[in-house]
Amino acid sequence: MGDRMKKSTRNYLLDVVMGVLALIVAVSSLLLWVVFPRGFYPARTAWVFIHKWIGLALGVAVLVHVAFHWKWLVRMTRRQFVRLFGQHED
Repeated sequence: MGDRMKKSTRNYLLDVVMGVLALIVAVSSLLLWVVFPRGFYPARTAWVFIHKWIGLALGVAVLVHVAFHWKWLVRMTRRQFVRLFGQHED
């Protein structure tokens, strides 16, 4: 593998990180909704803090994921537009 990580390994690790972050956001959402719905509790404040920062980290991970797959997204979007609207001849 050398100094550079293989794309498949990099993508796998990024997907695992995004999955873990999404799970933490989901758990913190459930806790804030069900366990600490209103009011000021030190535990609620901590979970709000966790929820915000993990959500931000998830957003950054998604942007990195999109950046890693940008060429593929562009190709697939073009392919879908051609399939939907056909090729126009000038």
